[in-house]
Amino acid sequence: MRLFMLPPTTAVVALFLWSLLVHLTTETPAGVPKGHGEPLGNHRDSDGHVDILTTLPSPQEFWDKYVSKRRPVLFSGAARSSPGMQLWTDEYMLEKFGDLKVRIEGKHQKEGKYPEGEKGIAQDTLRNVLQTYRTRDVYVVSQIPDPLTEQVAVLPFLTCGTFKDHILESNLWLGGHGTQSQIHKDADNAINCLFSGTKTWIMISQDYEHLLPDVVSSGGYSARATIDPDYVDLIKYPKFSEVPYTHVDMKPGDCLFIPASHWHQVNSHGSKNLAVSIMMSRLKEVDLLECDGVDLDFKPLSEMNMVFTYDGYSEQTMGDMDPFELRERIVELCSAIKELSFSAVYHEFFHKEDEDNEVINNAIDTEMAKGKSSKQQDLHQNKQIFAILDTDGDNFLSCDEEVLPKLSIETLKKLANIISYDPSNSEEYEFSRMGTEVIRILIEHVINKLSNDKAPKMTKEQFLLRYRAVGGSRPVGSQLYDMMDPSQQGYITRDMVLSKMEDVISLYDNGLHPHHTQNMPWQADIEIPGSLINEVGTKQQWKAQKIRDDL
Repeated sequence: MRLFMLPPTTAVVALFLWSLLVHLTTETPAGVPKGHGEPLGNHRDSDGHVDILTTLPSPQEFWDKYVSKRRPVLFSGAARSSPGMQLWTDEYMLEKFGDLKVRIEGKHQKEGKYPEGEKGIAQDTLRNVLQTYRTRDVYVVSQIPDPLTEQVAVLPFLTCGTFKDHILESNLWLGGHGTQSQIHKDADNAINCLFSGTKTWIMISQDYEHLLPDVVSSGGYSARATIDPDYVDLIKYPKFSEVPYTHVDMKPGDCLFIPASHWHQVNSHGSKNLAVSIMMSRLKEVDLLECDGVDLDFKPLSEMNMVFTYDGYSEQTMGDMDPFELRERIVELCSAIKELSFSAVYHEFFHKEDEDNEVINNAIDTEMAKGKSSKQQDLHQNKQIFAILDTDGDNFLSCDEEVLPKLSIETLKKLANIISYDPSNSEEYEFSRMGTEVIRILIEHVINKLSNDKAPKMTKEQFLLRYRAVGGSRPVGSQLYDMMDPSQQGYITRDMVLSKMEDVISLYDNGLHPHHTQNMPWQADIEIPGSLINEVGTKQQWKAQKIRDDL
């Protein structure tokens, strides 16, 4: 075999020209910051991988080195003690857990989209997810159903002392390739254990939060930065170039500790990405004396006294406020004010920026608090708090007699759910998101259609096309149709719709908190005939037409 070789001088020149070409094609253009327009993490080199431990720390070591210092750490292989890691194939989960209900999101958090599931918008069955997640834009972000907790192992250092008493909830994460989060921080400490697939993380200390652009609070200590992780605009956000970060490469079997308020962005890879996270309180101090000298081992999550649990069928409490922290806030409030007025509680938990007590007190009337604005909704939530604590009905809470003696964990959980309620945790979310205005215009449109057509009947499919065109789901649309066709005739008429109109609309006047439903995109992933879109129009067009009709 004969090799082709350049003369020595020619080879040197060729090598120089090749090096120059590589340099010119990879060098950042003058005046453009490094990493501009590129994915997150290219704006500067990583400060390194977070600590990796191959042996688990003691509870005291975990507190001293990581939790108290808000320092992330990877526990290599720690999830392999969870039976679910070996058992949870799609076939096994379909057979054992398929009928359980889970909360779903879109794969890309920046789009803020809640897809349609078998139970409505943002609500699906595990069966439907397992049968479609590889081809559908769907990602399970859900409180873990109780039946699954028997097959999740809690790391030994969490099974004693303060740690075991402050496990708040556990969440399930399941999706196909390409799920992606925004840069965000969570209110609580978390340990995320990966069962299948891989994950890459960008970790940013809370010390650099002031350099993050467009930070939007998600309520409490949670927040997100709206910068696009796929295209970091360093011309618009030049200070972000200064943000240092560490990174994490997770493989199946790894568990990652994410400290409370530690900013992070996650990309999930693999045809199936499955993880379980355990959330813990933001702890200022711990008592770990009972852990001394104890031979600690992995323990099933089902045997832990977790604060918030989910049976797999009812409403979730995912993301509810930490009741231990809520107790501290109430005790602190009572130390300053012995008798809490309606406005004092409102200021503390809903709108601290509002200073006009007279306006607040004038709005206590029930009719005033019925879903006309976000502040009036907050007043409605405030009334629910008083309904639990105000035993004598005088709109004042005596700290010594009515408040402090009632702060059991169960009462605190009820209060936490009122204060931080997320409607996407329930099948009621769709009613809350659409609201009475949209559904009323839809029903009026249907009535007009049935009044003007030569054949004044509408089938279920014809109604569902219209309902889905304004952002509704097939399951809920079917529920509405069945209400209007109780005899199951297979069609609805003008009179049938009129007779049930107010009953249908009342479902959407449910007083749910609107903060989580504002600016949510409407469904756009269904096939709707162009003529029907022109006929029905978008939500915004319908509102405009309604105004014109009123004029």
